[in-house]
Amino acid sequence: MPTNQNYCCTEAYLEGDLLELTDGSLWVVKGCVHPGAPIAVPRLVNGKKVKRLGEAFEIIARYYPFFIKYVHVLGREAPVVSPSWIKQTRRFLHFSNVNSITYVLRDKIKSVAMELIKLLREECGLRCGPTGSLLGGYAGKESDVDINCVGKRDTLECLHGLRIKGFLKPLSVKEFIKELPLVSETLGWGDMSKLVVHRLTQGVFKGLRYTLRIIDCDRIREFLGPYTHIIKDTYVVFKVVDFDYRTPSIYRVELLRPALLSSRETYFITHRVRFAEMPFGSLVIAKGDIMLRNDDIAIVSLDTPNSKVEAILLPSAP
Repeated sequence: MPTNQNYCCTEAYLEGDLLELTDGSLWVVKGCVHPGAPIAVPRLVNGKKVKRLGEAFEIIARYYPFFIKYVHVLGREAPVVSPSWIKQTRRFLHFSNVNSITYVLRDKIKSVAMELIKLLREECGLRCGPTGSLLGGYAGKESDVDINCVGKRDTLECLHGLRIKGFLKPLSVKEFIKELPLVSETLGWGDMSKLVVHRLTQGVFKGLRYTLRIIDCDRIREFLGPYTHIIKDTYVVFKVVDFDYRTPSIYRVELLRPALLSSRETYFITHRVRFAEMPFGSLVIAKGDIMLRNDDIAIVSLDTPNSKVEAILLPSAP
């Protein structure tokens, strides 16, 4: 299926780049598809941080409805930011020279982030940069280190090696509880804490919590629309039969509900980093959209405003 190069998989805009709009708000670029202008959601509006996806879409619907466009290769409406509204684009890959950073106590978050970026470049061959509060300029004492990376080699094995060597440490349940109120829109703390403490893309470096996104957009080309039919806001139950740590995460799954679609080859595709590294055999119970293609492929999306995850049941340890 042909895909418009202007829509997909270029580095013109990358997940995690920030857009400063003419009204002073700060938006974060989302996804791999950008139809001539970036798809993004608000992150900082009137000085208030917007963390939850549902809240971001509420702000868009109320104050920026003119950004909402139908994007046919996604099969849904999305907030496409008009170029005339963009005052500045802050690209995480262009943040600063990692070799020029010196450690200063008041700049600990920045210093630790740049040390981690340098480590990932030298050990794993990744091109990385800070995103989130550090790129946006509003990092505080309680901020996490958010790093986005691009690269083609198998990164998970490298991250595992850095964990074994002690450079990267796992996120403890105590550390996870600090951010629980910000992620409670999707999962209970029990399910999420079990998932988080085993992740390699999330943990602790030099005493600070970090989250990594390993961006690999090329793989999503073959799953884009147009779609023959879209089932919106439906109850889905599926079992994970693949593993993915990248953004977007693309899991092959066994669809248990709706039963009528169980004969189709089904994939769960998400750009939400909290769903990365789900282990084989995980059972997901949720409400979301299902996109159908005429090649007997079904795609489950939980990245929509009305999506809701009721539970992720992890497989029992052997």
